[in-house]
Amino acid sequence: MGKTKGTALTLLLTIATCLPLPAATLRVGKGMPYGSINKALSAACPGDVIVVRGGQVYRERLLITKAVSIKGEGKPEIDGGQRGHVIEIKASNVTLQGLTVTNSARSSMKDYCGIYASGCSNLRIKDNILRRNQFSIMLQNCNYSEVAHNNISSNITYNPIMGNAVHCWKCTAMSIHHNIVGHNRDGIYLEFVDNSRIFSNHISGCARYGMHFMFSHHNIYTANYFRHNKAGVAVMYTHHVTMANNIFELNQGTSCYGLLIKELQYSTIRGNRFLGNTIGLMVDGGADLDAHDNLFKDNGWAMRMVSGSSNVTIKRNNFIGNTFDLATNKSYYHNTIDGNYWDKYDGYDLDKNGTGDVPYHPLSLFSTLAEQNDGVLLFFRSFLMNLLDQAEKMLPTITPDNYVDNTPSMTPFKI
Repeated sequence: MGKTKGTALTLLLTIATCLPLPAATLRVGKGMPYGSINKALSAACPGDVIVVRGGQVYRERLLITKAVSIKGEGKPEIDGGQRGHVIEIKASNVTLQGLTVTNSARSSMKDYCGIYASGCSNLRIKDNILRRNQFSIMLQNCNYSEVAHNNISSNITYNPIMGNAVHCWKCTAMSIHHNIVGHNRDGIYLEFVDNSRIFSNHISGCARYGMHFMFSHHNIYTANYFRHNKAGVAVMYTHHVTMANNIFELNQGTSCYGLLIKELQYSTIRGNRFLGNTIGLMVDGGADLDAHDNLFKDNGWAMRMVSGSSNVTIKRNNFIGNTFDLATNKSYYHNTIDGNYWDKYDGYDLDKNGTGDVPYHPLSLFSTLAEQNDGVLLFFRSFLMNLLDQAEKMLPTITPDNYVDNTPSMTPFKI
């Protein structure tokens, strides 16, 4: 009997030892049990929550090697003192929320970060402020993670040490949304990032691209706002991308674009607004693209198609107030331009079906000549320009007759 009781007691003790302990909350700050975040990290167990009190600056660097959550009250500042990464994550299931992260190291030889993570999954980096870092957030080989509601900018202006706001490399199933990004090199940089969603970010004032992604397939980019960047977005060497309902505004200067496409395939561009850019949409080597229901307004060039872009369908777009609606340096590569609204169209609609009875040629002679020689732009808005365009309309000789909208809409579409 005694032996049976002893066996049962041993079994109960074993089960109790194996059961996970409830998560503990460790508090950091003046008058709290822990005076530094690192001391709380050392004492924490996986699953614990470290709450950091605001009102003071924590001059320390963190190395996170266990699945914990660090949450700030009142946006406490963690200052790395320009001595390396401010926060380095080497564990999955980590949350960073409500913190102010400042002063990573700066180097032209190594990429230092405000928050750096490698080889992790299920990270949550939310509602943080990042300032004065070389790279603000860098994730390498990370999967199923979220970067959301962060406010990010940097004071670095020296190009060799200027980094990106959110930088992802070799990641899968990322969710990057509702971030506000100011001055950085690139706002969001993605390389070898697949099956991810980037939405509702506001990016402005970047020295290079608002968003820049390469070799990143099967992604969806929606409802982002790119304003006053050197160039809005660059999409390079990628396939199967959806870009919908974004705004590309006032990205202006030499070789500046709202959206630059380089070697993109099997993708959709719909419901976007290109407003006041030097070049709204630049398609360089695109193939099998569907651009529809976009608004091109007040751009220098609404759309340029170069380097043999082929099988591009351009339908139901509005072209309003652009200097040039369309330009190309190639004659014909099986592209379809049909059913768009062109404010320069002066045709008629006798049968009142909403479609122009006369085809529209969106390529002007002047834009065609400008593609061959930039010096022609010196005659922009001159009497000579108007004379050439009027003559070309009556007797087309130089502009490619393949670029023609056979069913132009008489009224703009609701975008």
